[in-house]
Amino acid sequence: MTGVLLVYSSLFARWAWIVQPRNILLAACHATNVAAQANQMRRALEYKTERGETKEVQEILTKAGAVGAGAAGCLAFGPLVQRQIIAANLGPISDLAGAAAGPFTVHFWAPMSKWLISGASFMDLNRPTELVSLPQYTALTATGFFFSRYALLVVPVNYVLCSVNIALFGSSFYHLARKIKADYL
Repeated sequence: MTGVLLVYSSLFARWAWIVQPRNILLAACHATNVAAQANQMRRALEYKTERGETKEVQEILTKAGAVGAGAAGCLAFGPLVQRQIIAANLGPISDLAGAAAGPFTVHFWAPMSKWLISGASFMDLNRPTELVSLPQYTALTATGFFFSRYALLVVPVNYVLCSVNIALFGSSFYHLARKIKADYL
């Protein structure tokens, strides 16, 4: 999960910086989370190395390198591919490629990375309530609630971000309600 959170917060720190109006607090929160998750990854790798799990450490580092190389390739060749798709006049495909919140922008990929978190919440709908964290799901529910609206107030309007936050709100609220019912009612 640490790797997912590194990607997620890296993308959202960038998104919060370039969206209008600029959200410096959100960018700072995600930048801080990148530093915290990187430290968590470092600690986990040190722990595994101390326990002699060097093969697993090597696998993690290989995967991280592949993700980094893929990201570098996307950054290097993405604009070229985008220009070629737009120039090909492929109708809706060219329109999508050139859209302000299209697949060649952080406005698209930041919310798509958030689907990993929402998806994990949906995959755990039958999680035992003693494993559900009240503070965590309260925060996730509030995040989904507030950012559903926020996604419609920024430029460019981000419907993908709105939809993922509605999903996050729904799945997190479900877990939160189950936890409150089991522990307090």
